[in-house]
Amino acid sequence: MACMNDANTRAIARIGGVRPQWVAVRNAREALGLDGRVLLHAGPTQLDPARLPPPMRNAAVLSCLHEKWAANESEADQLLASGAVKLEPSFSHDVSTPLVAMVSPETTLAEIADGKQRYYAFLGTGGGPQQRFGSRDPAILEKLKFRECVLAKGFAELLDAPVDLLAIARAAIREGDDLHNRLSSATALLFSLLNTRKAESKEAKQTLQAIAEAPLYFLNLWMPACQLMLLAAEGTMGSSVVTRLCANGEHVGIQVAGLPGEWFTAPATLVRGPFMKGAPENPALPPATGDSGVIDAFGLGGQGLRHAPSLQAAFQPWLPADDDARALSMLAGMHPILDTPIGLDAAAVAASGRSPLLSTGMVSADGRGLLGRGICAVPIEPFVAATARLAQHVQHTH
Repeated sequence: MACMNDANTRAIARIGGVRPQWVAVRNAREALGLDGRVLLHAGPTQLDPARLPPPMRNAAVLSCLHEKWAANESEADQLLASGAVKLEPSFSHDVSTPLVAMVSPETTLAEIADGKQRYYAFLGTGGGPQQRFGSRDPAILEKLKFRECVLAKGFAELLDAPVDLLAIARAAIREGDDLHNRLSSATALLFSLLNTRKAESKEAKQTLQAIAEAPLYFLNLWMPACQLMLLAAEGTMGSSVVTRLCANGEHVGIQVAGLPGEWFTAPATLVRGPFMKGAPENPALPPATGDSGVIDAFGLGGQGLRHAPSLQAAFQPWLPADDDARALSMLAGMHPILDTPIGLDAAAVAASGRSPLLSTGMVSADGRGLLGRGICAVPIEPFVAATARLAQHVQHTH
């Protein structure tokens, strides 16, 4: 593992002290105070609403239709081009969004909490077409409606007690999940837990079915859980532990514990991997997109592929032979419950000269939907810049 310093030791202890639980589902208007024509997107801020990457533009069009701000796709396109719809990064509202999914005022969110601290998640809609995959499939509108009308009621009934996300994650890691690209064990455990609860309504039964049909369902809950844990380290003087890692299809950005609120960004690199059966023909490889990079910053996903032999085998053509040694050299400590190395260390990354990896979804860059699962080398420049800036900051404060 990375060489520990006192600041990183303190940061890891703070991260390890958080106990994220899924406590509720709430409407974004109520939970975030989101009102008017506002859409929240993944990643850093630097996006021009009139010139969005095609997958994100498709997602924004569908959100405009879902909110009934536009009567058809053409009207929605015009609204976006005119700037009548405001786009804001999800991190600024304490919410995580997967790939190109958008949060709008009517979006049902999962609320993840540890005591007084809360972070929200775009609530998955089950199997089938997904907004996060970036196509304009009109069937996605039915899925969004299903979430607001059925899943919101079903989960409200099923969440009569909090769901301990660390307990599920601990077991799932031992069953072969990296908890980013493979979450089938975690999702099965979530289903089994909720299935023991009183589910008398039609909506609760449909909600359980939606989880059963979506092997990645745990992902959207685990993203804010990781974010909540990493943010506990924020403000640890001198710590180079990464507290945020996300991308918007144009840029990838990080923050480190010792420099709260300060972004370090670089152009997003491409995601590569095996195409799934039924992927669009001649697809364009996508630049990294989504808030789920926080899982890889936490120490799982691309830094935890050792837990998922099936993924390691699938990604083998794109992985260096010593990938596990690379990953372990960049992690700052151990998690007391998960019993796995955690805490991507920007200083260790900068010193190594090697990129951390994202284990993430691949969506066609031209907006034709999901291609499969892939990996992406995160540019090293933000880690180098953050480390240099941190050294200046520590020197200045002393």
